[in-house]
Amino acid sequence: MKRFRKDDRALVEMRTDQELPEAAPVPGRDEVQRAVLKALVDTEQRSVLANMSCWIVTAVAAIFLPTAIYFVFPLIFRLVAMVGTRTTFARLRAALEEDRPIAREYLLLAAALVVGGAAWGATLLPILAYPTLHPARLLVGGGTLVGMSIIATMLSPAPRLAFSFAIGFLGAFGAGLVITGTPGGLTLMLGMAILFLIFIAYSHASTFSHRRAAQLLVENRRLSDDLRTSLERALHMADHDSLTGLFNRRAFFAHTKQASWPKRLVIMIDIDHFKTINDRYGHAVGDVVLKRIGRVIRTVLQEEVGADHFAARLGGEEFAVMVPCGPTFENRALTDMLHRRIAGIAEQMEIEGLVTTASLGVSVMDRQQTLDEALHNADTALYRAKAQGRNRTEYALMSARMTTIQSA
Repeated sequence: MKRFRKDDRALVEMRTDQELPEAAPVPGRDEVQRAVLKALVDTEQRSVLANMSCWIVTAVAAIFLPTAIYFVFPLIFRLVAMVGTRTTFARLRAALEEDRPIAREYLLLAAALVVGGAAWGATLLPILAYPTLHPARLLVGGGTLVGMSIIATMLSPAPRLAFSFAIGFLGAFGAGLVITGTPGGLTLMLGMAILFLIFIAYSHASTFSHRRAAQLLVENRRLSDDLRTSLERALHMADHDSLTGLFNRRAFFAHTKQASWPKRLVIMIDIDHFKTINDRYGHAVGDVVLKRIGRVIRTVLQEEVGADHFAARLGGEEFAVMVPCGPTFENRALTDMLHRRIAGIAEQMEIEGLVTTASLGVSVMDRQQTLDEALHNADTALYRAKAQGRNRTEYALMSARMTTIQSA
C-alpha cells in the first residue's frame, strides 16, 4: 500500500492568500536616475521660452557691434543646436513617460549637448577674439555667461550630461582661440575653464538635494503602491476565505443581495467524511482538499453558468452557491458536474485511500424568501442527502417540481 509522505506533492501547494506584502525595498539607482531625468526634462520643457529669449537678445545686441559679421555663424549654429537639443529632450521625455529603456535617447541627448555646448562656446568666442568697447559687447557676453550658468545648473543632477555640455563648450572655445590666434589664448582658456568649474561647483551644491528629492519621490511612490496593494489585500481578505479564495459567510450574504434574478438556485455543499480525511492524512492534506474544492467550484460555475454566480465557504467543509435558477436539466447538469469534479480531486492528489465526495442540498429561492430561509431549506435537503448514503444531491421539499437526483 502506498503510504502518505510529507513530501507528497499535495503538500507543496502554498497558501499564497495568507502571504503578507513584502517591505518596500530601497529604491535602485535606475529608478532614482529616471526620476532625476524626468525632473530634468520637465525643467527643460519649461525653459524653452527663456532659452529662445536669450538667443533673441544676443542676436539683437550683436547686430549693433562693429564685429557683427563674426556672430552670424555662431548664432545660426546655436539656433540649430537648440532645435537638436530640444528634439532629443523630447525623445527622452517620451521614453520616460512610456517607461521604455532610455539608453539610446540618453546617448543622443549627450551628443546633442556636446553640440549645444560648442554653439555656446562659438557665441562667446568673438567677444574675446575680436574685442570692442561697444556697450552691446557686455550684453552679448553677459547674456552668454548667464545662459551657460543656467544650463550648467539645470544639468547638474545628471553629471554626464553636464560634462557633455562642458566638453562641447570648452572644446569649441579653445579651438576657436587657436584658429583665430587670439593673444593670450591660453590664459583665456584657463580662465574660462576655471569659470566653468565655478559654475559646476555652484550647481553641484544643489545636486544632492535634487537626487535626494528624486529618491524620496521614488520611495513615496513605492510606499503608495505598497499601501494600495495592502489596502486591496485587506479588502479582499475581509470578504474572502483565505484558504479557498471564495467569499466568506458575511460577504456571501452581503453580495447576494445584489442578485436581480427572479428565481435563484441555492446549493449547499458538504464534503463527505472530511473529519476522516483530517484524522487519517493530517490537516495539511485536508487544507489542500479544501483549497482544490474551492478551485473546482469556481471553475465549474464559470463553465456552466458564467459570471452570474456567487460562491462561499461558510465554514469548515461547508460551501454555498447561488446561481440563476434554470430549467431542471440545466440545474441537474450543474450539480452532476460538481459531483464529478469534486470526486476527481482524490485521483489528482494520488494519495492511497483518499476519497473526496460531496453531498449537495438544493433549494429554489424567489423574491419573497430571505437567504436565511433558502439556506435552511438547502441545509435540510443536504442532511437528507447524507442520511440516504452521501455523494448525492437532494432538493428541498418546498420545491414540488424538483425531483431527487442521485449522482452518478
